[in-house]
Amino acid sequence: MEATNFQTPLRGDRHPTAEAFGMPTVEAFGMPSYDVGNRKGKGEASMRSVKEDVQFSQKHAIDLVSAVKELHVLSSQQLGRLIRDADNDTIQWTTSNGSSNQINVESLARFSALHLIAKLLSSKRDEELFRYLLGGFRLLHALCDIAPRNSKIEQVLLDDVRVSEQMFDLIFYTMVVLGDSKQELSTSSHLVLLHSVLLACSLYLLTAFISTQWHELALVLLAHPKVDTFMAVAVSAVHIDIQFLQARLLAQRTDAGMQSSLAEVNRLSQHCEASLQFLQSLCQQRFFRERLVKHKELCGEGGILLLAHDIMKLPFCEDSYLMAVVSRLKSKILSILLHLCEVESVSFLDVAASTTGGLNLAKSTIFQVLELLKTMFRGDLNGLAAFSDKTYPRGLLQLNAMRLTEILSDDSNFRSYITLNFTEVLTTIFLLPHAEFLSSWCSSESPPSEEDATLDYDSLAAAGWVLGVLPSSDVPESTFNACRVPRTSYAYQRTSLLVKVVANLTCFIPDLCKEEKDLFLNTFLQCLQKLLPNLPYGVPNDAEAERAAIVIQNLRSLLIHSGSLVPGFLNEDDVQLLRLFIGQLELLVNRESNIDRVKEGNGKGPASPNAGGRGGNQNNGMPTDSALEERNQLNVNGNEEPSNGVPRQDQRTDVAQNFAARGVHESDVDAQNAETNGLESSVMQSEEKQLRKRKRNIMNYTQITMIEQALQNEPDMQRKAASIQLWADKLSLHGSEISSSQLKNWLNNRKAKLARAAAKDTRLPPGGDNTFTDKQGGSGTDPVSDSPESPDEFFSPSPSTAQQQISSNRIPEGVSVRYEQGQYVVLTDGQGEEIGKGCVHQASGNWSGRNLDESGLCVVDVNYLKVDKWANLPHPCDATGTSFGQAEQILGLKRVLWDSAKLVLQQKPR
Repeated sequence: MEATNFQTPLRGDRHPTAEAFGMPTVEAFGMPSYDVGNRKGKGEASMRSVKEDVQFSQKHAIDLVSAVKELHVLSSQQLGRLIRDADNDTIQWTTSNGSSNQINVESLARFSALHLIAKLLSSKRDEELFRYLLGGFRLLHALCDIAPRNSKIEQVLLDDVRVSEQMFDLIFYTMVVLGDSKQELSTSSHLVLLHSVLLACSLYLLTAFISTQWHELALVLLAHPKVDTFMAVAVSAVHIDIQFLQARLLAQRTDAGMQSSLAEVNRLSQHCEASLQFLQSLCQQRFFRERLVKHKELCGEGGILLLAHDIMKLPFCEDSYLMAVVSRLKSKILSILLHLCEVESVSFLDVAASTTGGLNLAKSTIFQVLELLKTMFRGDLNGLAAFSDKTYPRGLLQLNAMRLTEILSDDSNFRSYITLNFTEVLTTIFLLPHAEFLSSWCSSESPPSEEDATLDYDSLAAAGWVLGVLPSSDVPESTFNACRVPRTSYAYQRTSLLVKVVANLTCFIPDLCKEEKDLFLNTFLQCLQKLLPNLPYGVPNDAEAERAAIVIQNLRSLLIHSGSLVPGFLNEDDVQLLRLFIGQLELLVNRESNIDRVKEGNGKGPASPNAGGRGGNQNNGMPTDSALEERNQLNVNGNEEPSNGVPRQDQRTDVAQNFAARGVHESDVDAQNAETNGLESSVMQSEEKQLRKRKRNIMNYTQITMIEQALQNEPDMQRKAASIQLWADKLSLHGSEISSSQLKNWLNNRKAKLARAAAKDTRLPPGGDNTFTDKQGGSGTDPVSDSPESPDEFFSPSPSTAQQQISSNRIPEGVSVRYEQGQYVVLTDGQGEEIGKGCVHQASGNWSGRNLDESGLCVVDVNYLKVDKWANLPHPCDATGTSFGQAEQILGLKRVLWDSAKLVLQQKPR
């Protein structure tokens, strides 16, 4: 048989030995150092009693050996009848060889644990010892089962303090042996099954003689002086069994020479689940998990994470029973991690990430969780259920994995790792066809919800099957106490976790995560670019645009649905941060769309290879950091500095409330424009005027594009009530709800605006700089803007007045002038013709990689244009794109570079 040395969390000289545990050595079987007196303060009298017990157990050792070998085969009912029929409290039975044997009932109850400890210390750790110990544990389980109905056994086994201490010592020391990482056990021998069932029976003996109430059991364990050792060896022993199971599952799939009986693998998996479930039940108790988080070996050195890592690596199987067991194992270990993350006194995640090795182990474990979610979102695991007509509960695997991911995405130790390794999964979700996305994530009736379950573990039956006492036909199939989550509640929890992950990754707090500024948005865009069709330059990109539109559409549907989950499943700040992300993403997606649009209109690529267009940009059309640096002056936490010691969730709530207070309830894109607007207060429109402007913007870019395309085929739509109603309903599916009267008003305003633009065309002087020739017919305004009124809301002087102002304020040639921030200027072209008006944002220093002093440029915020906003800029850059329109989409305002010599000072408008 091949022997394998399994490495478990307990390392080197830190491994608990019998001496360190306070247990007797083999040489000192008389137990002179047995420290009972010190535990309870009972002194020499207690020590004498222990020595007397030892002497008595040695005297009757033969009787106890016979009792263990012969009586463990009986069920609790059979043993109960035998005890009831006892004469003078002496059990009599016929042995397997036909001879008669007997033992006193009180002696059996009082000395069985002590006898098993002696056997454990004096015997070789082999299959024979494990079988004997398992028989002894089965007998103790039967006695505990009988005790409530037999006063003598109850008095000795459950009420006698010394016997209780011996039971503790037996269980603890058995787990020391089982958790020994240095022992070599053959993975193909019967010893593997014995190891796993002996561990499960040892653990559940605690519930048998202490309490089946987990909170009571946890308090008793925490009062024990060796509770830390118990925690360490229990986790170590469970880890060894998980490694056994992993080897068996892999052998079932790959190595025909090592294939085991399916029944044996099923039993092994059942014992592993029972032991892990025991730890999970203890971790559900607040005081126990608080003690566990402070455990150096398990949390500081990665013992728990090693266990979680190996469980998450367990392969799924086609067998429906094993498939369900593996799923429940993963769900249970994730539940344990979630409980540890709930501890407030010490941060489990901080402890886990406190060393380089711990951080790497944590990331490796998290990677397994994220890979699982990726597989589950694809639906790959669901198909395996078809291999059997019978289904078994699989636990809350997806929900627990999402819960842990949500917690990690809100933790400074792991947020960037989640961003880099989970964003592609999120992108894939939002690329689902809209109908499929709605049914999966925006419905109260999501795909079949998971069913959580607690294994009802029968220690007597489990041990009986492994020992050969019970045939397979007499061992009942695993039973479960199901915990069904209502389907609607499950769907809402699942959706709320998706929203929270996006919100966590969007939230930016400089003092905590300076290096993560724009990381999520950039990564999302890169993943989107990767997943979209890779079309060569010049090929129509309708498919790419359509897929990008689906992402925006799905996100907007999620935003609408998430509003209905407040406050039961979501906080308002989560929804507002989702709104913020959608606004940021839509600005940049629209920017890319418009770059392609300009290319098609011009018949050529952008003026600069860094302008962000598809042909020639090394970033494949994705916005660069310098472009996003300007746009992200929107910093959602405003000017508030988070105070030291304030929990991050509280800071985040303040962030979202600040953002909400600044108008996020308005139309999404325009709310973003308001957030990104970096104009100084001297040139900001009044709050009342800005609000009026927002209210006129009733449609987002997707809706505007749709209606503009419809108008190509139906230019007189405003005259047809049926068409207006039809399109109002269609448009409402892709953004804010639009009534037929709103759409009709928008169409009328649009028509009036086009008429005004046509009239302006006749007044424009001929010739001029070709850079600003109106490529769309010389309208001077954006024909697809959903704010049809004139953009000149500061002032609108007559053409003659404006020309006089330009002439009187023009700087003579040869005279240099230094502009200052906040000055109002007129922008002119090479022929001195007015292009627009604005305010100087920056006149010296560096901006977007340009030295303004050396290049003779200024940064100007343009508030009025006389040319098409999609006309090419004289100085395109990453921060602005190639046109006024792109600058507005990137930055939220028309902020551009302009030659200082082509600026004319202007009096402050009234």
